Amino acid sequence: MTAPNSAAFFFDDVRVEPATFQAFKAGEVIQLEPKALRLLLFLIENRDRVIEKEEILDAIWNGTHVTENALTREIGRLRKTLGDDPKAPKYIQTVHTLGYRFIAELVEVNGDQTGAGAAEEQAEAPLEHFLVTSPVVASGPLAVEESTPKRTHSYWLITTVITIAIGLVTIGGIAVSKRRSATIPTPVASANSVAVLPFSTSNRDEEYLGFELADSLVNRLKNSTQLSVSPITDPLHYNQVSQDPITIGRLMKVDYILYGEIDRARQHMAIQLVRVRDGVALLAESYDEKFDDIFKLEDSLCAKVLNSLLVTLDHEETQGSQRRYTNNQQAYETFLKAHFFMNKLTAPDIEKSIEYFQQAIALDPKYAMAYAGLSDSYMRLDLAGKAPAEYLPRSRAAVMKALELDETVAYAHSMLGRIAFRYDWDFHRAEREYARAQELNPKLIHNWYAFFLLLQNRVAEAEAEQQKFEAFLPFSGSSGMAQHFYYTGQYDRALDTINRKLETRPEAVPLHELLGLVYEQQGRTGEAIGEFQKAESLSEGLYGLGALGHIYAVSGKLGYAENTLRKLDELSNQKYVSPFQKAVIYVGLGKKEEALKFLEKAYGERSLSAVSVRFDPRLNELRGDRRFQEFIRRTGLPQ
Repeated sequence: MTAPNSAAFFFDDVRVEPATFQAFKAGEVIQLEPKALRLLLFLIENRDRVIEKEEILDAIWNGTHVTENALTREIGRLRKTLGDDPKAPKYIQTVHTLGYRFIAELVEVNGDQTGAGAAEEQAEAPLEHFLVTSPVVASGPLAVEESTPKRTHSYWLITTVITIAIGLVTIGGIAVSKRRSATIPTPVASANSVAVLPFSTSNRDEEYLGFELADSLVNRLKNSTQLSVSPITDPLHYNQVSQDPITIGRLMKVDYILYGEIDRARQHMAIQLVRVRDGVALLAESYDEKFDDIFKLEDSLCAKVLNSLLVTLDHEETQGSQRRYTNNQQAYETFLKAHFFMNKLTAPDIEKSIEYFQQAIALDPKYAMAYAGLSDSYMRLDLAGKAPAEYLPRSRAAVMKALELDETVAYAHSMLGRIAFRYDWDFHRAEREYARAQELNPKLIHNWYAFFLLLQNRVAEAEAEQQKFEAFLPFSGSSGMAQHFYYTGQYDRALDTINRKLETRPEAVPLHELLGLVYEQQGRTGEAIGEFQKAESLSEGLYGLGALGHIYAVSGKLGYAENTLRKLDELSNQKYVSPFQKAVIYVGLGKKEEALKFLEKAYGERSLSAVSVRFDPRLNELRGDRRFQEFIRRTGLPQ
């Protein structure tokens, strides 16, 4: 495959970047399916020979059973996108009965790193579509491959690339370094990274207070540009390692760890801020603290931590850290309870969180943040097997009320963006709402925004957003990063991510299903079936069944696949089952009409994921079907 230092390939006005997994034509991003882009790269990498069809199928489809028609369709799509004529090919030549060969004149530009500043360079350079665009600035000149008898290059193209390379090297000491600092936010100094543990409590009924005080501290400290702050708010993982906060700090690779304990009955509190590298305590206090004014308590805690780290906030940062969305202390504390139970993610706890959010609103009817939280809790009812028709109208009404009361609540804009993206397929509205959320709170991290970016083919940005989420909650059971790798065909990276997470979260059902999907694409059928069965068992059928039926179908176990369809019918009598589950099984069975019918049904019921439709490799057999293409066009899904 592509060498690690391959930065880009150029032919005519096309640029292909293996490192960023993107392609450009005349400077514009080419909208290709991940499989099509992998196919193009495979053809380029093996450009000195005719590649037989079987070899291509084995390399690109990873042992998944597909016919040569699938390859023919992908080649056809590539040619259409690139502007290649199969009767007079410039790029991809068909060798009758054998396979294909890449024949374009090619320039390969190499470098250990490519540049984030390239986007700005493109705006200024007259031949901008020959510059490399990717997340890190180049540290040295661009090396151009020499011509060989097998591969002659256009003289003017080589001259252009060399000229640009010389220009970049000449001004690199000043201009490129300045662009780097202007384009990529400078990482927070390592001496200012802090992890905040939940405060331990002597009374289990007060457990929420320990977690929510820690969460409040994180949100307040995040307002400082001098600090990088991460929480550990996962009860399971925290309980596993709570005996040694220093170990937690080392696992999180932070410089300071903040932890403590509270005893509300005794009006007592202890807090410690410890430097991880040597265990030195910058702050170690044990004192009596009144809990009758929770706002004052939070202010006091925040001030102590900032003073210990010698960090001061400017006026704008101070305003952000002290902003409250209610002055009603009882409403605020009820909100904290709601937030705590919402994040436990079990069906009973989500129901409990809804009740607490409603209580907080009853105590303060103008509490916009509580309405935003209520919207979030309603949306999480899908984890309890509820249909979108049950929770979506309530979630939408709650978030609209939040914005009616206070348009500046970033959380509410993020939620509305998620509704527009995930359920309405209103991608323009989603982009506006996500942009407004980030404008109001640049440090807001919302996992669904990364999937929105992926849907827009902004692959590098999507990965960066997922990485921010992972860095903020490193021990969470979120499958977002692994899903990103799965959808972009980076199966080895997906596998590494999932296995790392399962080490501390072996009960995380979505991770088991996703692991099975990755195994399936790698041709590891037996292991995939095992993971799907595990997901089904752990979730009582909410996860794994559709995936299990699909892999049974494509591996020829038709009776098992049909039986899975019956099990989905039985399950639907107890819980909501998205028609998408049946759609993927029918794709595996080769029954395209039935598959399309259930995709339409899932879309109508608002349970169809646009990202799945766009990227799920299990739907590849449908992509060349005219009816599927019409469905995509009608729904407005980006291509």
